[in-house]
Amino acid sequence: MTRRINRMTQKFGDKYHIWHLERIWEATKDLPVINVEIESLKHLDAVCWFDDGFKATLRNVVEHFVRMESADIDYPIILDPNGQIFDGAHRVAKAMANGQSTIKAVLMNEVPPPDEIADSIY
Repeated sequence: MTRRINRMTQKFGDKYHIWHLERIWEATKDLPVINVEIESLKHLDAVCWFDDGFKATLRNVVEHFVRMESADIDYPIILDPNGQIFDGAHRVAKAMANGQSTIKAVLMNEVPPPDEIADSIY
């Protein structure tokens, strides 16, 4: 049922910037791991996975539920230089559901250029 998408996307204007996460994981693997208060994360009240092109249907919510349940919170999340979640929202959701107040994270010094820029991600 679930599809694994190892990418991070951000919309800038009418274009999507796409980073392949394998490259980000490799670039951040030697950064120091810190503990971050989950409540300090800026994404907690943002719409992360859904938009007009990918609606919060029951099927799509279940897909993300399955990804949260299978997320490995032993791997640190990756934060951009501003402290925004760059990779790891499913791990954060799982940690929150488990009642954790902190999560392991690494903080990128800079965001590399995207691997792709596209008109659509669907």
